[in-house]
Amino acid sequence: MILIHYGEIALKGRNRRWFERKLATSIKALTGAKMREHHYGRMVIEVARADEELLNHLALIPGIRNFSVVERCAPELSAMQQLGQAMITARYGTQLAGRRFRVSSRRSDKRFALTSPEINREVGGFLKQALALEVSLDHPEIDLRIEVAADAAYLMVDKRDGIGGLPVGSSGRGAVLFSGGIDSPVAAYAMMKRGMEVLLVHCYNSSINRDLGKIRRLARQLTRYGGRMRLFLVDMEEYQRHAIAMVPAEYRMILYKRQMIRAANAIARDNRAQALVTGDSLGQVASQTLHNISAIYSATDLPLLSPLIASDKEEIITLARRIGTYELSIEEYCDICSYLIAKHPETHAKAERVAHFESLLPLDSIQCPVSEEGIG
Repeated sequence: MILIHYGEIALKGRNRRWFERKLATSIKALTGAKMREHHYGRMVIEVARADEELLNHLALIPGIRNFSVVERCAPELSAMQQLGQAMITARYGTQLAGRRFRVSSRRSDKRFALTSPEINREVGGFLKQALALEVSLDHPEIDLRIEVAADAAYLMVDKRDGIGGLPVGSSGRGAVLFSGGIDSPVAAYAMMKRGMEVLLVHCYNSSINRDLGKIRRLARQLTRYGGRMRLFLVDMEEYQRHAIAMVPAEYRMILYKRQMIRAANAIARDNRAQALVTGDSLGQVASQTLHNISAIYSATDLPLLSPLIASDKEEIITLARRIGTYELSIEEYCDICSYLIAKHPETHAKAERVAHFESLLPLDSIQCPVSEEGIG
């Protein structure tokens, strides 16, 4: 069994139960776990096997603050003492003389006869004598934690941090500009961590790239944390043909991105999404200067969220590695944003110039076909 704690959800007032159900449903769907017990601020799940793969997966499911593999016993002092001894020797061996330890307990059931400090003293005193341990409240090598509920006590010797945040689907829906690079999958995951259900919108040019396997693999990796997803594929071949003919090379990237945002905006509207999401990081590349961001983002009237805007590349890569998208993202792929643009693209786009170049394009008649796939 695994004891799961959640943070923000416990502060949601009258809506707390709804958020808890969202998290429980998400954990069950993503791991196959069975819900055993549910108490204020925590839940207990049962899994077939608590191996490293599962534990690493749980650590990245949005909504989980921390968790522990636990053993369960009757809420009786002698049972806690015996189980605590068995768990410590199973985890650390029998040669324990002089090892530093502590016992940390809490009671969700205040009817239990002993207070938390009293439980600590009684269980700690027993273990100190039985295993020749030394008490260290500040720097323990062994930390036995006990949670006493109404009908059971849960004991654990390892605690793992989760990613925190809110369960996916609890904060509305957004359409993510999903390029297939390093940044956009991380941006999608960052919004999933804040509870957003994400639609993935990938724009490509069918004349230069018909193999979208990498994009599907990236989307499938994200389903590990949010469940089944919808991937929208937008063919910008006709738009880029007109842009290459009519727009100077240094402005093409800006106009490409504005068209991508318009496409994502239409998909968002058709699918009741309330915002768009990009993987932009301020100043990272030419299209992400403040001047260009202003010129590009004005193509939508929906809120446009950029969760990585203040992150540097190393921070983004670290999270990409952790969620398993980095190795997929660096696979070779033809990115339409780099297709026939200038060696030194414009970094200080002017709104009037952007408007002028777009006026040369037959935007109302250009076709950008959209297909949809279910992933996961």
